[in-house]
Amino acid sequence: MKVTVDANILFACLIKDSTTRKLFFNPALSLFAPEFIVEELLQHIIEIRVKSGLGEEELHRLIAKVFGQLTLVSDRALKPFLPASASLVKDPKDWLYLSCALHEDTLIWSNDNDFGEQGRVKIVTTKELIALVGLL
Repeated sequence: MKVTVDANILFACLIKDSTTRKLFFNPALSLFAPEFIVEELLQHIIEIRVKSGLGEEELHRLIAKVFGQLTLVSDRALKPFLPASASLVKDPKDWLYLSCALHEDTLIWSNDNDFGEQGRVKIVTTKELIALVGLL
């Protein structure tokens, strides 16, 4: 199943060894994200490190492992999809995630309500994704 991951899911995966992390490494999922997710990660890296309780080296190893699961889609490739995304959701930070989902023909894995106002791309929460892949 092809899935675009939003930044909050990535952060949850890095902060705690939880169901979100198990899903991230589930072989039934092919995970995608816009390159912009790296910028978002860098903006929150200190907060993630504090919340995770991991040392700097351990966190960097986990980040490398997690990014090994992600296919990053260049923001340049997503540019043609931005007008459609902008017409569907209000938050400009969400445009690239929605554009990634349109470009790669995926659903979006997010626990945010921001995407709920559009009907073009299916949005699933962690709980819904667990049911879809039969994790629990």
